[in-house]
Amino acid sequence: MRPLSFIAPGLAAAVGCLLAGAAILPFAAGEAAAQARGQGIVLPGAGGQDTSQPVLFSAEELSYDSDLAIIVARGKVEMTQDQRTLMADVVSYNQRTNTATASGNVSILEPTGDVIFADYVELQEGLREGFVRNVRMLMTDGGRMAGNDATRTGGNRTELDQGVYSPCDLCKSDPTRPPVWQIRAARVIHDQERKIVQYRDASMEIMGYTVAYSPYFSHPDPTVKRQSGFLAPTIGVKTDLGGFVRVPYYFVLSDSMDFTFDPIITSRQGIVIGGEFRQRLRNGFYEIAASGTVADRTTGTNENPIDEQDKFRGHVKGKGRIDIDDTWRAGIDLARTTDKTYMRRYGYGSEESLTTRLFAEGFRGRSYAEVSAYAFQGLRPEDSDSRQPIVAPTATVHYLGEPNELGAYWSMDANVLNLYRQDGTDSRRMSINGGWQMPWQSSLGDRYVFAANVRGDVYWAKDLPIDAALGDASPTQNATTARLMPQLSVNWSYPWVRNDPGVQYLIEPVAMFAASPVLGSQSKVPNEDSLGFELNDVNIMRPNRFPGLDRYDGGQRVAYGLNLGAYLAGGMSVRAFVAQSYSFQENRAMPIGSGAEDKRSDVVGRFVVSPSEYLDLLYRFRLDKDSLAGRRHEIGASGGPSWLKLYGSYIFLDAPPNEPVTGKREEVAFGGSAQISRYWSIFGRGTFDITNGGDLLDSGFGAKYEDECFAVVVSYRRTRTQDLDIEPSDSILVRLYFKNLGEFGLPRVDLL
Repeated sequence: MRPLSFIAPGLAAAVGCLLAGAAILPFAAGEAAAQARGQGIVLPGAGGQDTSQPVLFSAEELSYDSDLAIIVARGKVEMTQDQRTLMADVVSYNQRTNTATASGNVSILEPTGDVIFADYVELQEGLREGFVRNVRMLMTDGGRMAGNDATRTGGNRTELDQGVYSPCDLCKSDPTRPPVWQIRAARVIHDQERKIVQYRDASMEIMGYTVAYSPYFSHPDPTVKRQSGFLAPTIGVKTDLGGFVRVPYYFVLSDSMDFTFDPIITSRQGIVIGGEFRQRLRNGFYEIAASGTVADRTTGTNENPIDEQDKFRGHVKGKGRIDIDDTWRAGIDLARTTDKTYMRRYGYGSEESLTTRLFAEGFRGRSYAEVSAYAFQGLRPEDSDSRQPIVAPTATVHYLGEPNELGAYWSMDANVLNLYRQDGTDSRRMSINGGWQMPWQSSLGDRYVFAANVRGDVYWAKDLPIDAALGDASPTQNATTARLMPQLSVNWSYPWVRNDPGVQYLIEPVAMFAASPVLGSQSKVPNEDSLGFELNDVNIMRPNRFPGLDRYDGGQRVAYGLNLGAYLAGGMSVRAFVAQSYSFQENRAMPIGSGAEDKRSDVVGRFVVSPSEYLDLLYRFRLDKDSLAGRRHEIGASGGPSWLKLYGSYIFLDAPPNEPVTGKREEVAFGGSAQISRYWSIFGRGTFDITNGGDLLDSGFGAKYEDECFAVVVSYRRTRTQDLDIEPSDSILVRLYFKNLGEFGLPRVDLL
């Protein structure tokens, strides 16, 4: 509807130029036609228009009837002012009635790119009032509107009789066929001042069939990017929720603030009230989402469940950032829930833990500083809230000096930590590390990185288990300990490259040597940030293989390995890496089953194969140091042309020694999507637990139809997860999207 607002200005400027006082009236008709025929002439603006903008006018014939005071332009009439263009077979202006008309293949092109087509246009009353016959409109966003007649009043309000609106393309083979969907109404009103399109006695038609009726309906016009209204609905059925419907409503509160009200109505679990509030600030932003309901829940553990009725259940997630100055910014990440299964049950996420963080950080040159506070909430059945740590505060400073002429540079890292629990170990830590590093390349082409570091740590611990292997059964102690850890290390590599026609080969032996004091088991140091360590192809060549500060890789050690590669034209390649390490002393800080607990480590490596631009293969492994039996295998494959995307993965984890409860793990997952036609695509995925005989853990498939104006997704999912009140379930989900009616796109919906 928006382009009609410029019909009057476009004609007013053009006709006003034709009637620019005595400057044109003395011309004889023949002279005027000679001036206009076959060329453009620039005339000053008139008729109440912006006189600073010239008008470009051309026509094959121009005549003036002085008795009737009518000017008529015929034949390929084109008038342009300020990027607005009117084209028609005939344009006339009656000076006495102040009426302008255009007829025959009338089209008006607006600066925005919108185009109006009509059989006949008549404007009067200062060219702010008008009438259009058989109007058709093509909008910049792809929307189309048509009507029998259109009237314009007040310069900003247009009404269509028997109007039809749709953003869908017409069928090329049969344009008379109804579009995928359209809105048909007895009257369509475009209010440009309010930037809204309104429909009276409106009906929604899909494939020519009426599916809904409303006495009133509205949506924003194409100039509006944000406006309050309903968003795309989601409907479905799930075993534990029953039937459900999700219809969000979007509120625009200001230019920088909005709110989405997002309730979920279920047949078995009542109503879940949810929403998200967002605001942009001059120097930052914040957003917060929350939901809640009153329903039954199960707490405790899977072995000892506790059923509770009519309890409040909910969650909150938030994020905020504030730029304090050019160096510092502050922020918050908020995530909490009332119980362990609420978010998974109602589709708000599948995390195993939630982290809340309050922080301030600064960036200057090559240096960084940060102060944070953390609170954690575990969502696994065995997690206990009283044993979750609270960190308040932790502070880190990282300084990196500028390289000198040899490339050598200094670094410094400092950290303080205060961690406490309601039930469990409390600890405080202070750590300072100073380092020096220099890269160097010899005349033979081999490369070295020399490094020297000195680190000092001080720990204060309360209720620290004496024997961590005993878990909660271990007696505890209060401990204060300090350690000083100087370390020298050197990394070496010697790349050999050979170029043959169409292929380049790489053979690169690599090695690392590190020497530092032997620290023993480090049992008096609480371990909070180095849990779950496992030797792999990424950390084996590091002087300190632990990811955090609480454990240190002491003693003397050498690591050795080999990089191999073949690189072909077109980006195709085959790469491999294999490595092992040897410690001159047993490292008692290494966890049993990590692959590095003995002097000679397991063998780790990877293969990366990219045989074409459509396929990538990755294989990572850890093999037993003696038998070369597999301790860990990871295989991943993905690729395919644009119309077919496939992926698959396989993971095998051997049972850790002396931990039969953990057992081994072996899973296969696969999935993909295929575009089977211009508008239709299918997708699916599945995860199998091979350890337990190939049980299907999770699977889903579906189909999607998406064209230029409409999308529908139908999906099915089956899950066999059982945890407290989450039972194995089946679910079906249908999502509908109508372009320009609230939302167009396929946002993630987690109810499946």
